[in-house]
Amino acid sequence: MEGTREECERAFERELAVSFTGHRAAKLPWGYDERDERCLAFKAKLEAEIIRAYRQGARYFLSGMADGVDLYAAESVLKLSHSFPEMKLVAVFPFGRGDTERKRRCADRAYRVVSVCGEYAPYAYMARNEYLVRHSSRIICGFTGEAASGTGATIRLASREGIDIVILSI
Repeated sequence: MEGTREECERAFERELAVSFTGHRAAKLPWGYDERDERCLAFKAKLEAEIIRAYRQGARYFLSGMADGVDLYAAESVLKLSHSFPEMKLVAVFPFGRGDTERKRRCADRAYRVVSVCGEYAPYAYMARNEYLVRHSSRIICGFTGEAASGTGATIRLASREGIDIVILSI
């Protein structure tokens, strides 16, 4: 379901929402090789954390839809929603609706699709990250420890906002 930014903001309650942030595939130790044992182990940790959040009351899971951790999270939520029917994916794009078929498939199955900026703008990615933080009560991070990154900036924003931060080390 798509809508204006304001409609999407009213679609779910912050205290029931969890967001994801993490590095893009190119910055991950395994790169784009999702069959790598390290990637499979990380995805298992991510799934376990999603289930834990759901069991603690989270129902809406917001993904920034970037390649890498964001997309792993989106796909995990969609997979787990078969077992947990109240689990909903909110696909949050910085602009547009996805630049790959994989992202568009996730968006097609999402409960909501949010495009923070109607079209590309230099601040679109930061605006997307701010949206994720300001619309959730917890953020789950796939983090290598690289502070000078979009993930690092998002973690710092979440810390300033006082929301719960769960870091899954990569």
